[in-house]
Order: sequence, then structure tokens, then C-alpha cells
Amino acid sequence: MSRSAISVLVYGIFLAFNGIMLLFVPNALLTPLGIEPTFEVWVRLSGILLMAISVYYFLAARYEIIVIMKATAFIRFTIIFFFSAFALLDFVSPNIIIISVIDLLGGIWTYVMLKNEGHFE
Repeated sequence: MSRSAISVLVYGIFLAFNGIMLLFVPNALLTPLGIEPTFEVWVRLSGILLMAISVYYFLAARYEIIVIMKATAFIRFTIIFFFSAFALLDFVSPNIIIISVIDLLGGIWTYVMLKNEGHFE
């Protein structure tokens, strides 16, 4: 498995873990981020969606699907802008930016690995 694929696999595990947390114990994940505890079903649905998305990351890593790995890197770059905007607009606690930094660093990791492997010219 290439280094870029490993970076995508690790991020897929991160997504799956967060999805499982949101599905089964959502407030354990939300409360430290400054998000009010909730018992609504939407948060559990979000967990299912994260787990479903993680499957794409696993497949991209396993089968070295470069176009998907490139897309994930750029998508993860954008998360920090959205989460920062949500915090600036007082939709959510600024603690949410912690998650977006993880996304950004993961995106950079994937991008650098893809570049080192010659997938960006």
C-alpha cells in the first residue's frame, strides 16, 4: 500500500470512529467540542453517514484509486473554512475548529504523499 493510500486509510478509520461515536454515544463526542448534548436522531444519522463515507476512503486506499485520494485531500482542506465560519457566526463553539485542524493536517498529509509519488505535476 502506498503512503498516500495509508494516509487515506488512516483518515477513513478516523471517520469511522467518529461515525460510531455519533451513532452510539453522540454526546461523548459532542460535549467536549462545546456542542450542547442532544437526543435528537439527526446526530445519529450523521454518524451513519460518516461510517458510509469512510467506506469510500477504505476502498480508495485499498485499490489505490488516485482520483478519489486527490479529491479527499482537497475536500479536507475546505473543512477548516466551514467550521471556522460556523464558529464565527456563533452557530457552534470554537472548539469545533479542533476537528477541522485534524481534517486539514490529514489533507496535507495525503496531498504531500500523492505529490511525492508523482501524482501531481
